[in-house]
Amino acid sequence: MKLNLITFIAAAFAAQLTSAQVTTDTYTSTTQTVPATEIVTQAQREAQLKAEKEQLKAQQKLQKEQEKALKAEEKAAKEAEKAKKEAEKAEKAKAKAEEKAKKEAEKAKKQAEKAEKAKAKAEEKARKQAEKAKKEAEKAEAAAKKKQERLVKAQSEVSKVEAKITKAKNDLAKEENKFNLKKAKGALSPQDEAKLKGKILKRQQKINDLELDLVKAKEKVNKYSL
Repeated sequence: MKLNLITFIAAAFAAQLTSAQVTTDTYTSTTQTVPATEIVTQAQREAQLKAEKEQLKAQQKLQKEQEKALKAEEKAAKEAEKAKKEAEKAEKAKAKAEEKAKKEAEKAKKQAEKAEKAKAKAEEKARKQAEKAKKEAEKAEAAAKKKQERLVKAQSEVSKVEAKITKAKNDLAKEENKFNLKKAKGALSPQDEAKLKGKILKRQQKINDLELDLVKAKEKVNKYSL
């Protein structure tokens, strides 16, 4: 800002000098080339010179005011610089104290985190062991429950197969009685006899299949009873 103000004053002063020089040169050139009837009068020249003098005085006054303002600005800048340095010094001291406090806080935090991690690790280990024991107990309980369910299902299957065998034997006995009665009466043709014997044979085969299923069902009962 200081450099800009100096540059502005120098430029204004140079512009005024140039203007005065151009005016003088123009007047000289005019007196040499224009006719005598067009020459500027003495009074006009004096008025022009007086105006230029007043203008230069005004410029000098302005330059003095500008110089005064520049000095005041320099003083304010120095005071601001001094205040800035003092503020920077105070800020550095504050930052140093804060940094020290920060390091101490970080140290305490790390120690607390270390202790917390050790505690969490021990708790996690205990939790895993308890969880493992719980899972093993649940697994054993589920296995026992499943085994009991299979045993009940196998026993139920034995009862169902036995009931089917009883029914199949009753049906076979009825079919045999029917066959024997018709045969005793001589009311069977060779074709009817063959047909009835086929039915009887199928019922006997069904009973055999059911008895095999009964053996398998009883094997399951023995298996899940252990």
